[in-house]
Amino acid sequence: MRVRISRNPKKRAALSVTSLIDVIFLLLLFFMLTSTFVRHQQVDIAAPNAEGASGGSSPDVLLRAGADDQVTINGETVGLADIADRLAALRQAGGETLLVTATEDAVSQTLVNAVEAAQRSGFTKISVAD
Repeated sequence: MRVRISRNPKKRAALSVTSLIDVIFLLLLFFMLTSTFVRHQQVDIAAPNAEGASGGSSPDVLLRAGADDQVTINGETVGLADIADRLAALRQAGGETLLVTATEDAVSQTLVNAVEAAQRSGFTKISVAD
């Protein structure tokens, strides 16, 4: 019995990547359409006007953010949990304008928390100065 051995092995057919590219584009389209984009909240802050330096009206409430999450409101030290309550009481007492300052060693998150608490308390005229 004679077995015939071919010298040239059969070549494989070329792999078509067209369908692979189509699947990748479909996945890309799926993930782009199903992803949600987080919209970050913004805090509106007004710059202090030049009248304050020349003897104009002073702010009703002065909030100072310091190191180690220390916050003082009109000279009284207030805990982080009590900021909103204290500011709400000052707002009900007739306070309209709020000036927020920070020391050099203050953490920016403390400053942002203070401004957010002021907005929740009803203050609309919030200025930040250094």
